[in-house]
Amino acid sequence: MLKANKNRWFEKIYAVYNRNLFNRRFNSLQVSGLKFLKFKEEKTPLIIYANHSSWWDGLTAFQISRQAGLDSFIMMEEKQLKKLRLFRKLGAFSVVRENNREALKSINYAIQILEQNPIRTLWIFPQGEISPNDARPLRFYNGLARIIKRLEKCSVISLAMRYEFLGEYKPDIFVKIEKVDLSAADLKLKPQEISDILAVKLSDNLDELKTEIVNVNCSNFERIC
Repeated sequence: MLKANKNRWFEKIYAVYNRNLFNRRFNSLQVSGLKFLKFKEEKTPLIIYANHSSWWDGLTAFQISRQAGLDSFIMMEEKQLKKLRLFRKLGAFSVVRENNREALKSINYAIQILEQNPIRTLWIFPQGEISPNDARPLRFYNGLARIIKRLEKCSVISLAMRYEFLGEYKPDIFVKIEKVDLSAADLKLKPQEISDILAVKLSDNLDELKTEIVNVNCSNFERIC
């Protein structure tokens, strides 16, 4: 697997490039629930899992992470990371989901990252591939559930994203963040059962986000770009 090789100076330089890129390609990036990231529990690793509907998702995650001041790492498909190796300097590391042995290496590495420094954040797209926003049911690989089960304590966030054309030449990005509470009983379930719970929570988050956009109910959204 390809490990992350974070470089703070490169992150700062790339942050300027990324923001300019978003300003050129999108009308706005608007986020609801950013408080869950800015005021996350101290000394507790944070795991953010999101839907994967666009190539832009990883760059959107980076923009949100910078806005919230997170020390983020992101799991990325290995064949894509090999094409974009500089992303390792932003905290990306690889996974081969189709190979159980290789996938386990990535899971162990993700856990190691969070255990080494509990202020860190892990981003993961458990669908493993780009899929339409409204495709149901959401189907998750079990890596996310396995990481949550093996950590003694962590905070979990569901993050829903939609890219919408709303009368402007360029699209807007809308993001809705929700805290996920898993009980002690939930954590004793099998990984597939936990994955199903997490998928339902993200589905609900996506549906709520769609309803808010359709009803032009954006008062809770903060423009960050």
